[in-house]
Amino acid sequence: MGLKTKNLDKLVKENYNVFEYKEISNIEELKEYISNNKLFTIRFDRSRNIENLPFYIYNEDLDIEALIEESKKLNCTLLVSNGLKYDKDLLFNFVIEIDKNNNFILELCDKKIPLRKMYNEKTTTIKGNIFEDYRDYSFINKRSNKYNSKQIYKILELVLKNNMKYHYIEGTYYDKKVGMLKENFIIWQTSNKK
Repeated sequence: MGLKTKNLDKLVKENYNVFEYKEISNIEELKEYISNNKLFTIRFDRSRNIENLPFYIYNEDLDIEALIEESKKLNCTLLVSNGLKYDKDLLFNFVIEIDKNNNFILELCDKKIPLRKMYNEKTTTIKGNIFEDYRDYSFINKRSNKYNSKQIYKILELVLKNNMKYHYIEGTYYDKKVGMLKENFIIWQTSNKK
Protein backbone atom coordinates (compact mmCIF):
# COMPACT_ATOMS: atom_id res chain seq x y z
CA MET A 1 0.00 0.00 0.00
CA GLY A 2 1.28 3.46 -0.91
CA LEU A 3 1.94 6.26 1.58
CA LYS A 4 -0.75 8.55 0.10
CA THR A 5 -3.30 5.74 0.32
CA LYS A 6 -2.26 5.01 3.93
CA ASN A 7 -2.67 8.69 4.73
CA LEU A 8 -6.22 8.70 3.32
CA ASP A 9 -7.06 5.51 5.20
CA LYS A 10 -5.81 7.17 8.42
CA LEU A 11 -7.92 10.28 7.79
CA VAL A 12 -11.03 8.14 7.19
CA LYS A 13 -10.36 6.18 10.38
CA GLU A 14 -10.04 9.48 12.29
CA ASN A 15 -13.37 10.64 10.81
CA TYR A 16 -12.05 13.39 8.52
CA ASN A 17 -13.80 14.10 5.25
CA VAL A 18 -11.99 12.95 2.09
CA PHE A 19 -13.06 12.32 -1.47
CA GLU A 20 -13.88 8.78 -2.51
CA TYR A 21 -10.67 7.03 -3.54
CA LYS A 22 -9.34 3.66 -4.53
CA GLU A 23 -5.89 2.12 -4.81
CA ILE A 24 -5.50 0.28 -8.13
CA SER A 25 -2.75 -2.11 -9.15
CA ASN A 26 -3.89 -3.66 -12.44
CA ILE A 27 -5.67 -2.92 -15.72
CA GLU A 28 -8.88 -4.74 -14.77
CA GLU A 29 -9.39 -2.60 -11.66
CA LEU A 30 -8.66 0.56 -13.65
CA LYS A 31 -11.15 -0.39 -16.38
CA GLU A 32 -13.81 -1.06 -13.75
CA TYR A 33 -13.15 2.32 -12.12
CA ILE A 34 -13.38 4.05 -15.52
CA SER A 35 -16.74 2.39 -16.18
CA ASN A 36 -18.13 4.06 -13.03
CA ASN A 37 -16.25 7.39 -13.16
CA LYS A 38 -15.68 9.62 -16.16
CA LEU A 39 -13.83 12.44 -14.38
CA PHE A 40 -11.05 11.59 -11.94
CA THR A 41 -7.38 11.99 -11.09
CA ILE A 42 -4.68 9.35 -11.08
CA ARG A 43 -1.80 9.78 -8.66
CA PHE A 44 1.10 7.33 -8.59
CA ASP A 45 1.74 6.05 -5.06
CA ARG A 46 4.26 3.83 -3.32
CA SER A 47 5.56 3.02 0.15
CA ARG A 48 8.54 5.42 0.06
CA ASN A 49 9.97 8.31 -1.97
CA ILE A 50 6.61 9.66 -3.12
CA GLU A 51 7.69 13.18 -4.07
CA ASN A 52 7.32 14.14 -7.74
CA LEU A 53 5.59 10.95 -8.84
CA PRO A 54 3.43 11.14 -11.98
CA PHE A 55 -0.06 12.61 -11.76
CA TYR A 56 -2.72 12.44 -14.47
CA ILE A 57 -6.23 13.64 -15.12
CA TYR A 58 -8.17 10.88 -16.81
CA ASN A 59 -9.48 11.41 -20.33
CA GLU A 60 -10.42 8.97 -23.07
CA ASP A 61 -7.14 9.59 -24.93
CA LEU A 62 -5.05 8.39 -22.01
CA ASP A 63 -3.34 5.08 -22.79
CA ILE A 64 -4.28 3.16 -19.67
CA GLU A 65 -2.19 0.10 -20.54
CA ALA A 66 0.91 2.30 -20.84
CA LEU A 67 -0.08 3.92 -17.55
CA ILE A 68 -0.17 0.54 -15.78
CA GLU A 69 3.21 -0.37 -17.29
CA GLU A 70 4.69 2.95 -16.14
CA SER A 71 3.35 2.36 -12.62
CA LYS A 72 4.90 -1.11 -12.50
CA LYS A 73 8.30 0.21 -13.64
CA LEU A 74 8.19 2.78 -10.83
CA ASN A 75 6.99 0.17 -8.31
CA CYS A 76 3.81 2.17 -7.79
CA THR A 77 0.11 1.64 -7.43
CA LEU A 78 -2.44 4.11 -8.78
CA LEU A 79 -4.45 6.19 -6.35
CA VAL A 80 -7.62 7.32 -8.14
CA SER A 81 -10.11 9.84 -6.80
CA ASN A 82 -13.30 11.50 -8.05
CA GLY A 83 -12.75 14.92 -6.42
CA LEU A 84 -11.98 16.69 -9.69
CA LYS A 85 -15.67 17.00 -10.52
CA TYR A 86 -16.06 19.42 -7.58
CA ASP A 87 -13.40 21.91 -8.72
CA LYS A 88 -16.10 24.34 -9.84
CA ASP A 89 -17.27 24.49 -6.20
CA LEU A 90 -13.78 25.07 -4.75
CA LEU A 91 -13.60 28.28 -2.68
CA PHE A 92 -9.97 27.99 -1.61
CA ASN A 93 -7.16 25.65 -0.59
CA PHE A 94 -5.68 26.23 2.84
CA VAL A 95 -2.80 25.22 5.07
CA ILE A 96 -3.00 25.97 8.78
CA GLU A 97 -0.51 25.41 11.56
CA ILE A 98 -1.45 25.94 15.19
CA ASP A 99 0.82 25.86 18.25
CA LYS A 100 0.30 24.94 21.91
CA ASN A 101 -0.72 28.52 22.74
CA ASN A 102 -3.49 28.50 20.10
CA ASN A 103 -1.54 30.82 17.79
CA PHE A 104 -2.09 29.99 14.16
CA ILE A 105 -0.75 30.74 10.71
CA LEU A 106 -3.29 30.18 7.96
CA GLU A 107 -2.38 30.40 4.28
CA LEU A 108 -5.01 30.25 1.56
CA CYS A 109 -5.36 30.48 -2.21
CA ASP A 110 -8.65 30.80 -4.10
CA LYS A 111 -7.40 29.62 -7.51
CA LYS A 112 -9.17 26.48 -8.73
CA ILE A 113 -6.00 24.41 -8.71
CA PRO A 114 -4.76 21.40 -6.73
CA LEU A 115 -3.50 22.28 -3.27
CA ARG A 116 0.03 21.16 -4.15
CA LYS A 117 0.15 24.01 -6.70
CA MET A 118 -1.18 26.77 -4.46
CA TYR A 119 2.30 28.11 -3.66
CA ASN A 120 2.80 28.86 -7.36
CA GLU A 121 0.21 31.63 -6.80
CA LYS A 122 0.06 34.61 -4.45
CA THR A 123 -1.33 33.32 -1.16
CA THR A 124 -3.02 35.24 1.64
CA THR A 125 -1.50 34.67 5.08
CA ILE A 126 -3.50 35.25 8.26
CA LYS A 127 -1.89 35.13 11.69
CA GLY A 128 -3.53 35.32 15.09
CA ASN A 129 -4.75 33.47 18.12
CA ILE A 130 -7.74 31.19 17.74
CA PHE A 131 -9.55 33.00 20.55
CA GLU A 132 -8.88 36.55 19.30
CA ASP A 133 -11.34 38.62 17.32
CA TYR A 134 -10.96 38.58 13.54
CA ARG A 135 -10.11 42.31 13.61
CA ASP A 136 -7.00 41.51 15.67
CA TYR A 137 -5.52 39.11 13.13
CA SER A 138 -2.64 40.23 10.94
CA PHE A 139 -2.82 39.74 7.18
CA ILE A 140 -0.30 39.50 4.36
CA ASN A 141 -1.70 39.89 0.81
CA LYS A 142 -5.15 40.34 2.34
CA ARG A 143 -6.88 41.19 -0.94
CA SER A 144 -5.10 38.67 -3.17
CA ASN A 145 -7.73 35.98 -2.55
CA LYS A 146 -11.48 35.85 -1.90
CA TYR A 147 -12.60 34.72 1.56
CA ASN A 148 -14.59 36.16 4.44
CA SER A 149 -14.41 36.14 8.22
CA LYS A 150 -17.15 33.52 8.52
CA GLN A 151 -15.11 31.09 6.40
CA ILE A 152 -11.98 31.74 8.47
CA TYR A 153 -13.93 31.07 11.67
CA LYS A 154 -15.23 27.80 10.14
CA ILE A 155 -11.63 26.64 9.59
CA LEU A 156 -10.76 27.55 13.18
CA GLU A 157 -13.87 25.68 14.39
CA LEU A 158 -12.68 22.65 12.42
CA VAL A 159 -9.37 22.84 14.28
CA LEU A 160 -11.08 23.14 17.67
CA LYS A 161 -13.68 20.46 16.91
CA ASN A 162 -10.94 17.98 16.13
CA ASN A 163 -8.75 19.07 19.05
CA MET A 164 -5.92 19.70 16.62
CA LYS A 165 -3.62 21.87 18.70
CA TYR A 166 0.02 21.53 17.68
CA HIS A 167 -1.03 20.38 14.25
CA TYR A 168 -0.47 21.16 10.65
CA ILE A 169 -3.50 20.69 8.39
CA GLU A 170 -3.87 20.84 4.60
CA GLY A 171 -7.39 21.14 3.23
CA THR A 172 -9.78 22.58 0.69
CA TYR A 173 -12.92 24.59 1.43
CA TYR A 174 -15.87 24.04 -0.94
CA ASP A 175 -19.03 26.04 -1.58
CA LYS A 176 -21.12 22.89 -1.14
CA LYS A 177 -20.99 19.68 0.83
CA VAL A 178 -18.68 17.16 -0.84
CA GLY A 179 -16.74 14.00 -0.07
CA MET A 180 -17.51 10.84 1.81
CA LEU A 181 -18.97 12.69 4.83
CA LYS A 182 -20.73 15.43 2.84
CA GLU A 183 -19.00 18.40 4.44
CA ASN A 184 -17.61 21.70 3.13
CA PHE A 185 -14.02 20.70 3.93
CA ILE A 186 -11.82 18.06 2.39
CA ILE A 187 -8.75 17.28 4.49
CA TRP A 188 -5.70 16.12 2.55
CA GLN A 189 -3.08 15.84 5.27
CA THR A 190 -2.64 16.30 9.01
CA SER A 191 0.53 15.98 11.01
CA ASN A 192 1.57 16.52 14.57
CA LYS A 193 4.21 19.24 14.95
CA LYS A 194 4.71 19.12 18.73
